[in-house]
Amino acid sequence: MDTAPAIPSPARAPREPRRLAAGQGVALWSEAWRIFCAAPLMWVLVVCAYVALSIVLVFIPVLGSLAHSVLTPVFMGGLMLGCHALARGQPLEFEHLFAGFKDGRLGPLAVLGLIVLAAFIVLGIVCVGLALVTIGMSGLGALMDYENPRALATLASASVGILFLVLVALVGGTLMWMAFWFAPALVAIDGVEPLAALKASFDASLANLVPFLVYGLVYIGLAILASIPFGLGWLVLGPMLVGSCYASWRQVFGS
Repeated sequence: MDTAPAIPSPARAPREPRRLAAGQGVALWSEAWRIFCAAPLMWVLVVCAYVALSIVLVFIPVLGSLAHSVLTPVFMGGLMLGCHALARGQPLEFEHLFAGFKDGRLGPLAVLGLIVLAAFIVLGIVCVGLALVTIGMSGLGALMDYENPRALATLASASVGILFLVLVALVGGTLMWMAFWFAPALVAIDGVEPLAALKASFDASLANLVPFLVYGLVYIGLAILASIPFGLGWLVLGPMLVGSCYASWRQVFGS
């Protein structure tokens, strides 16, 4: 059975993003809960299968990690299509996990993954370069041998450089998250080209920083609760994360 309509061709321009009220950051989780409750057992099965595939890929030296990075948007695009099916009154199916590989979506979503991978590599190179400049080779050696008392003293003397390095990594990671958040849904559902999707996602995230801050604070609380019963709560929170991503796309870009 087809799990999604064919990707629009030619590629569409993204819609103008809406600005959400701060309280919508909480409402996104409410909608995510409704998406999960629409097919709870299938959601658990699909997300567990994705986690298992990710673990297998990561354990393959070098190539596995690269493949995981490139294919993550492909799987996410399929999960967005699963959410979209539920929103249209259709059932969530296990095949939705692989819907990003079909109907002309694999290429654009894989390109999205390659761009994100390249951005991670550039961020890593920048961080290493800054580390060499701010804390030097001795500081890097101390980071590798932090249990050594002398290494601890070296780390203490380089604390300002380390804090600056952490700040750069956090800012860089946040900017990349902003560019990626809406991108799989924009490519898989709307048929937007990868670069245009990344730009539209960044612009939409920037325009909705306050509701996303509220969203993040709620997420921290939910993550703590999900981790308490031996991490079993993540069987629910994991699918809800996917649902919240779709909910945010529908609120910001949906018709």
